[in-house]
This record gives sequence, C-alpha cells and structure tokens, in this order.
Amino acid sequence: MDLTKSYPRSPVDRLGGIDQLKRMTDKARAHKAGTQGEYIYNCPLDQALLGFLGIDDESFLRALDTRTSDEDVLAWVLEKSSNAKDPEKIRNFNKTFESRGPDSPEKWDYFKKTRDEIDPGRTDVTTWARLIDLEEKRPV
Repeated sequence: MDLTKSYPRSPVDRLGGIDQLKRMTDKARAHKAGTQGEYIYNCPLDQALLGFLGIDDESFLRALDTRTSDEDVLAWVLEKSSNAKDPEKIRNFNKTFESRGPDSPEKWDYFKKTRDEIDPGRTDVTTWARLIDLEEKRPV
C-alpha cells in the first residue's frame, strides 16, 4: 500500500461489518512499508477502533507481518476481540464512529477551514468520516 500515490479506503468501508478497519489496515501496511505519506497510523480514529477492539497498535502492526489479505486480518481481529464478534456492539461502535465530529472549538475551526477549502457549500458535512471522504474525492 503506497499512500503517496493513492488514498486508503474510506473510514466507512467496512471489514467484518466494522467501520475504519479496512482504512486502518491500509494505513498500517503503508506505515510498515514507509509509504504512508501524509497519513498517520494510530490517529485518533484508529485509536477509537483499536480501543473498541481491545487491541493495541503495535500488536495490530505485528499481526500484519503474516496476514496478507483482509480476510486474514479479520480472522485475527475476531480471534483477539470479543467486541468484533458482537453485532450489537459493532452497530453501536459504527453509529458513534460515523457521528464523530470535532469536540473542541479549535478542532471545529480546523474542520471548517478544511471543509471550506474543499467545498464551502458542503455545510452538511459535519463528521470526520464524511470530511475524509470529501477530501479524498469520494461521494458524500
């Protein structure tokens, strides 16, 4: 995964029904390869997912050493995380994750500045996941 040449997958592109898992996998693989560009593995959105899963960032990175497909990664996550097996907990995590927006005036200022530089008419974009998709030119 070379994130200097392409975008990681969308935060709402699910693996095992879980938001952010595909994107975090892309960023972790790029981090390991030194090709993450501007992307940050273990950013606050990754931390939210890892916290939900009960998995630490270093363990996730090590797991990628021997797991080359999304299916292999998901199997490892399911082995390590009881939350990843609970449909109700996943639904609650996804709902919270997808509604997550800036939580301070400084973050709102950054958010609005970024959004307005891309498309000042998109005042309907108020969450981090939607802003990321807008930035990366995916339909929002």
